[in-house]
Amino acid sequence: MLLRGQVPRDQLQFDSEIEKTARNNHIRKKRSKQGAREEPSASPHIDIQVNQEENMAERDRAPPPLPPRRTLGNYAMQQGPRHFSSIAMPVTTRHIEMKTAFLNLISANQFTGMDNEDPYSHLTTFYELVGTMGFEEGDTEYAYLRLFPFSLVGKAKEWLKSHPNQSLTSWNDVEEKFLQRFFPLSRFIKAKSDISTFRQGSDEAFCDAWNASK
Repeated sequence: MLLRGQVPRDQLQFDSEIEKTARNNHIRKKRSKQGAREEPSASPHIDIQVNQEENMAERDRAPPPLPPRRTLGNYAMQQGPRHFSSIAMPVTTRHIEMKTAFLNLISANQFTGMDNEDPYSHLTTFYELVGTMGFEEGDTEYAYLRLFPFSLVGKAKEWLKSHPNQSLTSWNDVEEKFLQRFFPLSRFIKAKSDISTFRQGSDEAFCDAWNASK
């Protein structure tokens, strides 16, 4: 039976420099304790700040997100305004009714923009039709701008849509550009020359002489 603190002799190791070994062990323990006291304790606030800085640096290094994928069909779709109109409607506080009968009447007398058509004659007819619709004098500007697109078709309609959105702001502007396009100065000079050089025989009908001069 072994008492407390006693070890069998066969388990004891002989150390000829026991004092030196004890001194080294003491120095080693002392150094380990000093290292534990000198090691700073980690601060939670510092850890959070370091993590935030690391996340920001990681986000800065990350490549920018890719744009949404678009197919060829997306590029073929119309990207313009949904309610495109070259003519800007004047602001009015009163409700001006555009009856279906008005639209049908204007659409029955359309201008196509062909060379054999007279834009002055078209405007004259347009004014006459709008004059029968009973608009008040202060509403005629709005009525002209609202109904005129329905009087155009074909090449003339394409001309109107070629202007930028909301670029025609008054009826005078629309009328002037319409006549400049479909009755330019060159056509006016030619018509004036045809009239000044027209000749009719003494026994010749006017219509025959006029057709022969063209």
